[in-house]
Amino acid sequence: MLKRYHTHLGRDIFVTSGSARELAPGSFGICAIGGGAEGWSISHIGPSGRGQDLGEEYFFATPEDALEFTKELIEMLPG
Repeated sequence: MLKRYHTHLGRDIFVTSGSARELAPGSFGICAIGGGAEGWSISHIGPSGRGQDLGEEYFFATPEDALEFTKELIEMLPG
Protein backbone atom coordinates (compact mmCIF):
# COMPACT_ATOMS: atom_id res chain seq x y z
CA MET A 1 0.00 0.00 0.00
CA LEU A 2 1.59 3.26 -1.14
CA LYS A 3 1.08 6.24 1.12
CA ARG A 4 2.91 9.22 -0.32
CA TYR A 5 4.65 10.03 -3.54
CA HIS A 6 7.58 12.39 -4.04
CA THR A 7 9.89 13.19 -6.91
CA HIS A 8 13.42 14.58 -6.78
CA LEU A 9 15.52 15.39 -9.85
CA GLY A 10 13.20 13.25 -11.96
CA ARG A 11 13.41 10.18 -9.70
CA ASP A 12 10.30 8.74 -8.08
CA ILE A 13 10.22 8.16 -4.31
CA PHE A 14 7.38 6.33 -2.58
CA VAL A 15 6.77 6.18 1.17
CA THR A 16 5.03 2.90 1.89
CA SER A 17 3.87 0.86 4.83
CA GLY A 18 4.20 -2.24 2.67
CA SER A 19 6.78 -3.69 0.37
CA ALA A 20 8.71 -1.96 -2.39
CA ARG A 21 8.04 -4.92 -4.71
CA GLU A 22 5.23 -3.16 -6.58
CA LEU A 23 7.36 -0.13 -7.50
CA ALA A 24 8.46 0.60 -11.05
CA PRO A 25 12.11 0.18 -12.13
CA GLY A 26 14.22 3.18 -11.17
CA SER A 27 12.01 4.07 -8.20
CA PHE A 28 13.02 4.46 -4.59
CA GLY A 29 10.90 3.19 -1.73
CA ILE A 30 10.93 4.31 1.88
CA CYS A 31 9.51 1.31 3.71
CA ALA A 32 8.13 1.02 7.22
CA ILE A 33 9.76 -1.60 9.42
CA GLY A 34 7.25 -3.12 11.80
CA GLY A 35 4.60 -0.63 10.67
CA GLY A 36 7.03 2.22 11.33
CA ALA A 37 7.44 1.37 15.01
CA GLU A 38 10.88 -0.14 14.33
CA GLY A 39 12.01 2.55 11.90
CA TRP A 40 12.21 3.12 8.15
CA SER A 41 14.51 1.75 5.46
CA ILE A 42 15.26 2.69 1.86
CA SER A 43 14.96 0.40 -1.17
CA HIS A 44 15.83 1.02 -4.80
CA ILE A 45 14.28 -0.83 -7.72
CA GLY A 46 16.92 -1.26 -10.40
CA PRO A 47 16.41 -0.96 -14.15
CA SER A 48 15.76 -4.71 -14.39
CA GLY A 49 12.95 -4.45 -11.83
CA ARG A 50 14.99 -6.14 -9.12
CA GLY A 51 14.91 -4.52 -5.69
CA GLN A 52 17.89 -3.64 -3.55
CA ASP A 53 17.38 -2.86 0.13
CA LEU A 54 19.69 -0.01 1.10
CA GLY A 55 18.62 -0.27 4.73
CA GLU A 56 21.14 -2.86 5.83
CA GLU A 57 23.39 -0.02 6.95
CA TYR A 58 20.88 2.79 7.25
CA PHE A 59 17.75 2.83 9.37
CA PHE A 60 15.83 6.01 10.12
CA ALA A 61 13.56 7.00 12.98
CA THR A 62 11.09 8.87 10.76
CA PRO A 63 10.07 8.72 7.09
CA GLU A 64 11.04 12.39 6.80
CA ASP A 65 14.65 11.55 7.78
CA ALA A 66 14.70 8.71 5.24
CA LEU A 67 13.27 11.01 2.55
CA GLU A 68 15.98 13.62 3.11
CA PHE A 69 18.68 10.94 2.90
CA THR A 70 17.10 9.50 -0.26
CA LYS A 71 17.21 12.93 -1.88
CA GLU A 72 20.91 13.19 -1.00
CA LEU A 73 21.52 9.76 -2.58
CA ILE A 74 19.72 10.83 -5.75
CA GLU A 75 21.86 13.95 -5.97
CA MET A 76 24.97 11.73 -5.99
CA LEU A 77 23.71 9.52 -8.84
CA PRO A 78 24.90 10.16 -12.36
CA GLY A 79 22.33 11.97 -14.50
